[in-house]
Parts: sequence; C-alpha cells; structure tokens
Amino acid sequence: MPSPALSPASSLALSRARPASAAPEALGAGAVWRADELARNVGATRPTGHAALDAVLPDGGWPVGALVEVLQPQAGQGEWRLLLPALVACTQPGQPPGALVLVNPPHRPFVPGLAAQGLDAARLLVLQGPTLATDTAARVWACEQALRCAGVAAVLAWLPQVRPEQLRRLQMAAQNFQQSLFVMRPLAAQHEASPAVLRLLLESGEGEGADALTLRLLKRRGPPLITPLVLPARPERLQALLEACRQQSVRRRQGSGVALPAAAPAAQPPASSVLAALVSTRVPAGAAPSGGPGALDRLAAPAAR
Repeated sequence: MPSPALSPASSLALSRARPASAAPEALGAGAVWRADELARNVGATRPTGHAALDAVLPDGGWPVGALVEVLQPQAGQGEWRLLLPALVACTQPGQPPGALVLVNPPHRPFVPGLAAQGLDAARLLVLQGPTLATDTAARVWACEQALRCAGVAAVLAWLPQVRPEQLRRLQMAAQNFQQSLFVMRPLAAQHEASPAVLRLLLESGEGEGADALTLRLLKRRGPPLITPLVLPARPERLQALLEACRQQSVRRRQGSGVALPAAAPAAQPPASSVLAALVSTRVPAGAAPSGGPGALDRLAAPAAR
C-alpha cells in the first residue's frame, strides 16, 4: 500500500523543525573532523617533551581526559623515557599539585635517577601488592579510584591482561574526571580492539641507534602515519650537558697542547756494574748459557765500549 503523500503544511512544518545548525559549516571549528587531517582534542593537551612527536599529535601533545595506550615488547623498557618529560612538567613549581599514581609497575622506580631528570619524587605514589599482581579486576578498580581523585596529576597503569570493556570503563573515567591516563600493554595487544584515543607502539632502535626509541602511531585522530618516529636516545637536557662537557674537554686539550721536550735517552749503566754482574753469574757445569753460546759476549759488549 503506498504511503500517503505529505501535505504542503506538513512539509513546511518538517522544514521548520530541522535546525539550521545541522549544516557542518555551522557547527563551528573542531566540531567536524575530516579523516585526512589532524583532529582537535576535546579537552586540554600537555606537551610530550618530544618536538617530533608533538608535531604529529592532535593539538600537539598528550590528550588530557583520554586513554593513551603504549604497546611494547617488554614492560619497563622505554615508557619512562617516553613519558618522563611530560611527567616532569606536571611536577614543576606553578603547576597544580597532584600525585603521579603508578598502578602495578613491573619494577620499583629508581627514584635517584628520576630525580636527576627533574621529577619531584615526593609526588610518586606506587600501588603494588599480591592482589594487584594477579587480579586484573583489582588493577582496573585501583585505576578508576585514582582517576576519581582530584589530587592526582596522572595515572600510569601496567595492564598486561585486560578486556576491552574494562578499558572502556577507564576511558570513560578519564574523560569524566579530565585526568591523564597512560596504560602500558604487551605488543600482542596491537590487534585487539581498544577505546584508546591514541595508541603507540614503542620499540628500541637497532644498530648505532640502539639507545633511541622508535615510535609507530597505531591509532590517532588523523590520517595514518606510515613512517615511524625515532626519538633521541637521551633527553635534551642530558644531551646538552654531555655536549657541553665534550666541548670543554676539547678546549682543555687544545689549551694544554704545548710541545713537550723530547725524552732524554735512558742512561746506560756503568761498565763496572755490568762486569760485576757477569762475574757473579754462576752457570751450572755442562750447561750452556741461556740464549746460545754468544749470549755473554753480547751482554758484555756495552762494557767493552
């Protein structure tokens, strides 16, 4: 049965009911994301501390109020080098006070090394224990409680085994409370579904750049990034310090480059001492002196001269 045609009055009512702002141009900048360009984050961002990485991330930094997933072959291998510049910036004077919560880290953080990089070690709050080591649900619960706290600056969680719905809960908690959340997972999870706004694959370099970090962006709000990023092996501050020390060492060597006097030839022992040594040498009967029958002759040559 054909549907009845709309009357002119009904068509006019429907056209009036459709808001004019439905056009993409009327939604404002950032409301419409085109897949061939970098999107704008809904919340705030924090610079990563790596200029090359900031250049390829939406709004140039780590998203706040979103889940960031870091995949790597081995936990504890490079996440600190990747995240430390941003974490240091969170703990600098003038920033809102807040704890850096570590949920189930694979190793105890080396506090002197982190402090040497500028991190306020008093901000670290490590959550570890037998239950967190074996119970995934307990780790997710601990993350959720930390994200709800106003006195938290960032949450770092190591979740080797976690379900997509649990990650969705963490993503929603980070978004609702506008917290920074970084979740470290094994490399095998790259083919699993994830609600993370940003997913990175972190690997160590090879050959001469073995100390460098190689980053592959698996997921971002923007076009795919085919070429991996290679981050420097050392932080900029440490690299600048090492370069200054190297230049100082070069200047010191150049400043002390005075020609040294030629070493005087070693003084020959007096002839009398050589002859006395020969006389006191006892050779067993029937045994030839070491070095052949002419060894004593060659030894006594300097004395004869």
